[in-house]
This record gives sequence, structure tokens and C-alpha cells, in this order.
Amino acid sequence: MKLPRTDAVILSGDVVHFKDNWDALRVPEINVDKERSSASMQRLAGIMATQPTQLWINHDKAQRDALRMAPAFYE
Repeated sequence: MKLPRTDAVILSGDVVHFKDNWDALRVPEINVDKERSSASMQRLAGIMATQPTQLWINHDKAQRDALRMAPAFYE
């Protein structure tokens, strides 16, 4: 999604579970289709290479703890 003051934000969903998975482009063992998961990660990396983008990794507690939560917000 593109926010006017925050730039683009990608919500990882279950494509990436933890930051170290993203850093190593490693697909978790529990993913049903590793090839498609890897392709999705590559697609995200391609999008992020073309524009300022934040990747919010939903399951990564350290990153989540650093993000603003309600009632705070991003614009």
C-alpha cells in the first residue's frame, strides 16, 4: 500500500515469517510450496528495489514492537 507520508509499505503476510528469513531469502520448512514462496520473496525484493518501500514482517516480534500501534498511526 502507498501512504502519502510513509511511502510504500508491503505487509508480508506469510511470505516471510521473520527478518532473518528475509535477509537470507530463506523459505521456512513449513511452507507448502517452497518454489512459489521463493518466487514471491523474489517478487517482493524486485518491487522494493524500484522504490522506497518498508517491509512489515507480520510474525517478527522485534520489528512489530518497533512499529506504531493504535492509537498511533501511519499516514
